[in-house]
Amino acid sequence: MTSALAEQVSEVPRKYEMGQKSTARLLKDVGFPEKRQALSVEDMERALAEDPDLAVLWFKRGNDQRFAGGWGIECEGEEYRIQSYDGGGGVIVHDRLRACAEFVVRYVTFIGDVQARTR
Repeated sequence: MTSALAEQVSEVPRKYEMGQKSTARLLKDVGFPEKRQALSVEDMERALAEDPDLAVLWFKRGNDQRFAGGWGIECEGEEYRIQSYDGGGGVIVHDRLRACAEFVVRYVTFIGDVQARTR
């Protein structure tokens, strides 16, 4: 069973493309920054498995995120590299949905951390 938070976060790129709200605003609408620590990779992976088209949107987002401090994801052969662009390292994952979930959790947690600092 997927958590409601993971389901809501998984929908962010679709809602972003359809609307007038920023990613930060969409995350705020689902309870960020307060709920950012409640989002698990396992729940996100289940949410993405329920609607694989969302993973495609998140991969697109992940390829566009090469700014200082943020997270990105790149496919390298049969491996996926989830990379921090603040020098915080990265992780390599072989499963596509798991890699996407790892990226999403890191990416939205980063945004939530920024939201918490700027309150």
